[in-house]
Amino acid sequence: MKKLLSLILFFSLSLIAITSFSKNKEDESETIDNSIVIDRITNSDIEVIIPSIIFTFRDAEIKLKFNNLQHTKLQASKNEVEFIINGENKKIHFVNGEASFKHSFDSSNSLSIFAEEFSFNKKVTAYPLWAFFVPVALLLLLIIKNRLKKSKN
Repeated sequence: MKKLLSLILFFSLSLIAITSFSKNKEDESETIDNSIVIDRITNSDIEVIIPSIIFTFRDAEIKLKFNNLQHTKLQASKNEVEFIINGENKKIHFVNGEASFKHSFDSSNSLSIFAEEFSFNKKVTAYPLWAFFVPVALLLLLIIKNRLKKSKN
C-alpha cells in the first residue's frame, strides 16, 4: 500500500511539473507576435550627427537618430541595436529613437558605421592639440604685448 501511495504521489508531482513547464513555454511564445514583419535598417532609417569641430585629444559624441520612432527593429530588439563601428561591434541603446556614443578619431580620421543594410562612411577633419593651444598662446602674447605698451606710456 505504501509503495502504491508513493508511486501515485511521484506520478502526480511529475505531472504537475510537466504541465507547469509546458505552460511556461507557451507563455514565452505568446509574447512574440509572429505576424509582425521586422524591417531591416537602411540608410533612410537613421541620421548620423557628427560635431562640426573635432579634436584628436578628445572623444567626439556621435549621435544616431531613427527617423521612424516606431521602427519594428527598435521595438523587437527592445531599443538596442548592434552596430559595427570602425570594425568593432557595439550594442547601442536608443531612447525615444535617439542614441549617442563617444568616438576617438585616430590618424585615419574616418568613421564607418554598419548595421544590416545601413552604412555610413565619413572622413572628418580632426584638429590636433597644438591647433587648440597655438591661437590661445598667440592671443595671450598679443594681450601681454599691448599691456606692456600701455604701461610704458
